[in-house]
Amino acid sequence: MLYLVGAGIYDTFEMCNSIDILKKCDRIYIEKFTSPISDNFIQNLKSTLEPGKKIEFVKRWLVEDGRQILDESKTLNIGLVSYGDPTIATTFTELRIRAVRNNINVKVIHAASGITSLVGESGLQIYKIGKLVTMMEERQSALSVYTTIFNNLNLNCHTIILTEYRQNEDESVFFMKPNDVISRLLEVEKDIKYEFVSENSFLIVLSRIGTDRQRIVSGKIKSLLGIDYGEGPHAIIFPSKLHFTEEDAILNLTEIIDRPDDNTAKIKCISDHMLNKYEPMIRNEIKQLRESLVSRKNEKIQLELLENAELYLDDAIRFFRQGKKELAVLSIGYVDGLVDSIKQILRIE
Repeated sequence: MLYLVGAGIYDTFEMCNSIDILKKCDRIYIEKFTSPISDNFIQNLKSTLEPGKKIEFVKRWLVEDGRQILDESKTLNIGLVSYGDPTIATTFTELRIRAVRNNINVKVIHAASGITSLVGESGLQIYKIGKLVTMMEERQSALSVYTTIFNNLNLNCHTIILTEYRQNEDESVFFMKPNDVISRLLEVEKDIKYEFVSENSFLIVLSRIGTDRQRIVSGKIKSLLGIDYGEGPHAIIFPSKLHFTEEDAILNLTEIIDRPDDNTAKIKCISDHMLNKYEPMIRNEIKQLRESLVSRKNEKIQLELLENAELYLDDAIRFFRQGKKELAVLSIGYVDGLVDSIKQILRIE
């Protein structure tokens, strides 16, 4: 039988049931690649088990491959221990599915999740949490994080940004610093210019949640960049518009550097940015084409096409003001194609 056992977020097991199950396991595996498990937790676990019971630390590949664990679970009681709740990590859900497909009995021992603890400790409302995202050390991941925050803000949802944690082959541990996460978001803002990340954006930085050394700091980016947050793990929450009860919680439950602010005050959706960018550009092209056509002879048809293009452009603005943003984008795309066609005709002539 396979037991997927959650270690919770503290240095000791939160439920006696977990200990009872591990005591009857023939083999106990502990993984530390999804999130760190403290040495204190390991020592506390060993002290509760019978002397000589072996605990093995497994590499990522062994869990992701899964064949050894599943084969052993056919004849032995196997316990696989992971940080937080085991059903949060997709790796363990996939392993659980494979066990069921192979007629292997599997049981999940749930525990407190690091994700829900981040929400609870910050005082935010969990039903306002949007898509989660992880900032990795690779530079390209910053764009994915930036886009996720943007989409969540448009839905008035908070964004939890997990930061990369990695255990190296030499047993050293890497935790990505919150300062680096914030700096990369500012870098992407300079390129994409969706205008929602600035030095005045309000964030919550959470470090070492569930330990005696946990710290929660909230403030504007310009204030947070210079802080030393110590060792990880770290997470950042990029809030959307706060409910008054959430704001009250932040003021009382976190280390306040700056008062909470509304990160959605200036947020615009992609269609807003498209119209703001293309409408003046296309209108200027229409003006230049009209001036060029007026100076020519026998260009009546092109002038009529240009007039139609301008009418479609006016339609795009009207649709936008009516909240029909999809129609606005379609209309301005049609105008752009029509103007390009007129320009091609003039080049041929």
